[in-house]
Amino acid sequence: MSGIEANERVLRHAIAIAGLPLSALQAALSRYDAHRYGPVGEMVQVGDGQLHAIVTGSGGPTVILESGMGGCSLDWSLVQPALSKYATVLAYDRAGFGWSSPASGVPTCAGSASALRELLRALNLAPPYLLVGHSYGGMIMHLFAASYPQEVMGLVLVDSTHADRFAPQTGQDGHAARRAERSKHRSRLRLGYLLAPIGIPRYLKQWIGVKRLPGEAGRAVRSLGYRSSAYKTAYAELIGTADSAAQLHQAPPLPPHLPVIVLTAGRQTAEWLEGQQALLRLTERTKQVVVPDSWHAIHIHQPRIVIEAVAGLISAGVAGIMLDE
Repeated sequence: MSGIEANERVLRHAIAIAGLPLSALQAALSRYDAHRYGPVGEMVQVGDGQLHAIVTGSGGPTVILESGMGGCSLDWSLVQPALSKYATVLAYDRAGFGWSSPASGVPTCAGSASALRELLRALNLAPPYLLVGHSYGGMIMHLFAASYPQEVMGLVLVDSTHADRFAPQTGQDGHAARRAERSKHRSRLRLGYLLAPIGIPRYLKQWIGVKRLPGEAGRAVRSLGYRSSAYKTAYAELIGTADSAAQLHQAPPLPPHLPVIVLTAGRQTAEWLEGQQALLRLTERTKQVVVPDSWHAIHIHQPRIVIEAVAGLISAGVAGIMLDE
């Protein structure tokens, strides 16, 4: 089950039947988009489905790029080529996004971290891993590092969400502005979930995924984000965030020596910036870099900052390995 309530699933089905001509057009356009924008990486069998993975570069540590909620591998198009000069780099689509198979069950951070580890094994990508996560993807990378600390050499959080943001029992969730924002976000995804089968988000030019990604990659992200399956997965992922927050709170602490870089977008609310400050307590080697002129998607607005942060950790990690030897 996706975590989406039965009455919502029934309502969605009824809307699709009532708007049958629109449903047929939406299905036809989605098939056209799938033909026009085929997978740019490889499809890898993981569990009962397939995950789409883009692997570039060679040697060095393995850098893993994890997208935010609703994102896909193409989100890192402005970052991955440069990082491939220093290391082996993996960007991939979580189940239900991009070109990957639909998600089964309720998407949570624990499920995503487990699927990622299976993907790494299938691709024969060995540790050490340098983890890079944007927004909700930062929560997934945090949990991966906590679950497999012996395999991780560093963590870069790109305007990452703090788990407390999704935990009902915490003070942050009691913030009136945050409650209003979360309610608005859930309502928008629910409405998109209900109306995507008849193509309404497509007509309104509202897609799941990042905005302002230039060129062919941006056009592909937009086309992939119009699909009804993308809205379904994003809505289910949002529903699962309370469970994801609980998984992070129950996870062991990160190793105190683990280097962590918190990249913070300067163009954020005061409440969001409070959560960024809380991330600075993750390890004894956590430092923050504020990017004043960037919105939430730093890897799109200021990709150079992300590249430099990751490259710096790679250089520091290689030097540390040489000293140990």
